Amino acid sequence: MTASGEVMPEQRAHIELERWHRRLLWAYPIGYRRTHGQEILTTLMDSAEPGQRKPHRADVADLLRGALRQWFRLPTGKSAVIAAVLTAMTLGAVGAASASWLAWHMNADLPSDTAAVQTVEIASGAPLTTPEVRRYDRPRTVWRKVTVSAAQGISVPGWSVDEAQARLRADGWTSRPAETISASSQGDARLEKIVQRFQATRDGLVLTVTTDTTPSGTVLSTGEIFPAQPKWEPGAILLGWSVGAGTGWVLTGWTMYHLRRRSLPRRLAAFALGITALNFAATSTVSLYGTLAEPVFTDPPGIYPFAPAYRWILISPAAEYVGVALVIGLTILVLAATGRNQTSTAHGNDNLERPRVQPAALAG
Repeated sequence: MTASGEVMPEQRAHIELERWHRRLLWAYPIGYRRTHGQEILTTLMDSAEPGQRKPHRADVADLLRGALRQWFRLPTGKSAVIAAVLTAMTLGAVGAASASWLAWHMNADLPSDTAAVQTVEIASGAPLTTPEVRRYDRPRTVWRKVTVSAAQGISVPGWSVDEAQARLRADGWTSRPAETISASSQGDARLEKIVQRFQATRDGLVLTVTTDTTPSGTVLSTGEIFPAQPKWEPGAILLGWSVGAGTGWVLTGWTMYHLRRRSLPRRLAAFALGITALNFAATSTVSLYGTLAEPVFTDPPGIYPFAPAYRWILISPAAEYVGVALVIGLTILVLAATGRNQTSTAHGNDNLERPRVQPAALAG
């Protein structure tokens, strides 16, 4: 600093560089940062070039790699690795199911009753006099949809699938080819009946039209409108699994490090709760992974796409066991976070290792 109190350019550069390094150190867990943060900062500042204002890219990468290593570091021993893997798999499944639920519920909303009836009228080519509208959109509904039907069906002289699809295309729908789902005659031509379905899509919604064709004509029996599968659901599932699995791994390491410094009764209680939580979560987690993998290893079920991946949470009673396991896991976290240390020094630095930062300036 000069006599007038002005900061020299070298000092300003030094202050700016130190601020950058302190910001980067925030990436480390708080315990590691408190113990080794000043030492790492001193090493970095001593190795800085004169007038340097920002850290080198190699130093930034090295600091972030070290932070990542500290976050995911586990205590030594196979038990820690096994616990971390099982917890990561469980929370990963929960994260994937949650992401699937979010993807579907951010998709297009179901149309109103009036809009649904109007859409089916376009497909039928005639107004509906006594339509019956049923909505399946309660919170625990697996497959949300609106169904429009008539008591005796909708009989329109000269009606055909091609004309119905043409009217829907004019209204902005994209049609798919029709398929025959059943045909029967019971040996009598007068009883011959063919049931067909075709689909059309628009604005994230899927319309399914079901028709019955008999010698007396074609009758449009039902029209169903349901949300289409979000195109970004697979990516959301992968992201949700990654977040859940990473969180489970980090929480396991944090918990085990803290439990090592607690009293023996507290550690034994946490161990017993952990075994109980894994027993609750095991079967449920395996079943949930089976649901998530179904679209990958199973042939498509025909005109209807797969039900949402998160449906297992709604329809399986065993899904409640995952909730029980999560509550037990929260209890274990409380046991690890509370209570006094068993000793003041025996395990004081169990979760810390000497800094491995090797600034690029020193490497040169």
